[in-house]
Amino acid sequence: MSFERILAKHGIDVNLIKIMQVDQNGYIEKQETVLQTKMIVLPLKAEERKFWQGVGITKATMKAYTNEEVETGWQVEINGVRYNIRAYENYGQHKKLILEAAK
Repeated sequence: MSFERILAKHGIDVNLIKIMQVDQNGYIEKQETVLQTKMIVLPLKAEERKFWQGVGITKATMKAYTNEEVETGWQVEINGVRYNIRAYENYGQHKKLILEAAK
């Protein structure tokens, strides 16, 4: 089964928030662009949490699978709660995002 079919069947609607620094006449401003998409969102398993803590991502609590282009520092809004994308792994057709709650 292709990732697109799995995403259509098991994915939930989320907002992918692209955060960019834009130079406006010498002033750097934060600009957000919101894209509605589907992701498969799951909690991190204990061994995954331990692995990510070992590499310095201590507050990671969730993982999400998507086929969208992403960058670290962007955010994902799930049910009104924002999560920072701290890392991602590229699996060719899709990506696994490591998420931690935004402050």
